[in-house]
Amino acid sequence: MCIRCFYKIFGMGPSGSQDDILQADYSKERLNKLATTGEVRNGQSRYGVLSGSRQNMELSDRTKQLQKDSLDKAAKEKNIPGASLNSQSRSASEEDRGEGESSVWKNVKSIASMLMDEAEVVERGAQGPYVEGVDYKLGSLQLGLIYDFQSLTLTLRIVKAKDLPAKDVTGTSDPYVKIMLLPDKKHKLLTKVKKKNLNPHWNECFLFEGWPHNKLLEKTLYLQVIDYDRFSRDDPIGETYIPLNEVDLSQSPVLWKYLQPCKDSRGKLGELLLSLCYQPNIGRLTVTVMKAKDLKAKDITGSSDPYVKIWLSYGGQRVEKKKTNIKMKTLNPIYNESFIFDIPWEKIREANLEVSCMDFDKVGRNELIGRVVLGCRSGPMETRHWNDMVAKPRQQVAQWHLLKD
Repeated sequence: MCIRCFYKIFGMGPSGSQDDILQADYSKERLNKLATTGEVRNGQSRYGVLSGSRQNMELSDRTKQLQKDSLDKAAKEKNIPGASLNSQSRSASEEDRGEGESSVWKNVKSIASMLMDEAEVVERGAQGPYVEGVDYKLGSLQLGLIYDFQSLTLTLRIVKAKDLPAKDVTGTSDPYVKIMLLPDKKHKLLTKVKKKNLNPHWNECFLFEGWPHNKLLEKTLYLQVIDYDRFSRDDPIGETYIPLNEVDLSQSPVLWKYLQPCKDSRGKLGELLLSLCYQPNIGRLTVTVMKAKDLKAKDITGSSDPYVKIWLSYGGQRVEKKKTNIKMKTLNPIYNESFIFDIPWEKIREANLEVSCMDFDKVGRNELIGRVVLGCRSGPMETRHWNDMVAKPRQQVAQWHLLKD
């Protein structure tokens, strides 16, 4: 701390303390008043004549008392704790030696206590912000709401997200936020994509204009965080709902919301259970199509006639196809059929399997229900299954996969 800041904190000038100046002015003024009123005149008091030493001691004691009163008054005006002199009696030598140090030291102790209080507040705040909802380990999203009652405009500010899960094989994600004001699903707003970031900062504002307050209370704000994928379908990360009738818009709230699993992402097209077993010594891959569940109905009867088709590809070029039997009129077929593909060990990293679940149609063209691509460069769940197969040779490795369109 520089000396100028030190003087400024404790109310001192460079040549002496401000209290000392107040003492001197106050003492002279008070002594002149006492002299004019007759209480002290030329070394006399109303009690009689004072001897030289007695007179000096009396004046010294009286001056010190006036100094104490002046300091107390100055301390009250400045509201500085500990600036007044100690009320306990001390010897003249102690007061002459420690008078200035006492005031400064008490100020130091006062500031130190304030710093300790601030440290406690910081320590309590270090626990983090309050986040609404249940922690599904999908991260959380911060947003702010401002409503202008004059222009009837709701402003939504998407601030940031943190602790998002990795959706890419590189161990990161490319997140953006999709916004809807339910029940309207036709109009969607999107933030920018933040590349390779699990703790993205957007700070983007979106306006909903011409909405009276009573109409907004009937709406629900829907926010979905999505991982952008350049070569395949974007993967949902999580979502949150904010009923506006549960928010005090007049307070311009800033909220943290936990992301929950997306309802539309799981079971939309169905799921497929596959088992892989690779034998590197002979270059043989065995794929077992075990079963599917919750398939999307493609027929007008509310059912489907599903079968599974598998294409083996190298570098995007299809080389071999296999398919299961057709299971009539069911959305939860059980196959338990195995297929063998010859893939040399040196080509296992180039190979991938495109597994499609199809709806058989006697009249028209067979229709795609959903597909999944297995390989070392596919989606994160598919890549994990493929890598587990390579890491566990001659073992059956089974995993459920979400079908995508």
